[in-house]
Amino acid sequence: MSRPEHTAAAERFYSKGEAARYDDSARMQATQRSLADRALQLLDLPPRIPQLLLDAGCGTGYSGRPLEKAGHSWIGTDISMNMLHNAVASSSGRRSGKAKVVSGDLGAGFAFRGDLFDGCISISAVQWLCHATRPEHDPPRRVRKFFLALREVLCGGARAILQLYPEQPAHMKMLRDAALAAGFG
Repeated sequence: MSRPEHTAAAERFYSKGEAARYDDSARMQATQRSLADRALQLLDLPPRIPQLLLDAGCGTGYSGRPLEKAGHSWIGTDISMNMLHNAVASSSGRRSGKAKVVSGDLGAGFAFRGDLFDGCISISAVQWLCHATRPEHDPPRRVRKFFLALREVLCGGARAILQLYPEQPAHMKMLRDAALAAGFG
């Protein structure tokens, strides 16, 4: 099976139909929620103190449910309007209210003020930055922009837990180098 990053840009790959298939997959739901649970543990947040978290590349909002269950609020960002539409639709009727989501490209930074978030999780999204899915995309520049913007929107001392699928060692090196240069360590 071909990697989605080789097929099309995320905003095109996740068409209305593909976003619905993704959202309806019990296997995908279980996997994403399990990964989000682990990311939440790794954030090592203070117990019983609600935090505001960023879900970078939130897709259909699977990762937000474990955050809510733990008592936290979250704002998700994703480049695919179809995925965001499903996130909002599937959150209707939940006690926590509708998902709070913002359309945005991880490689272009974030439309949030600085020092806003107490932590960040990203499940299966950041690897898209390692691929030029448009002629104007420069993966190293986009990866640097992502980490610099992420550092800016996180409160001092906040952690970011990023689960991703790098395709090759050069991608992992690019991500690591950009994270370190932005002050993550």
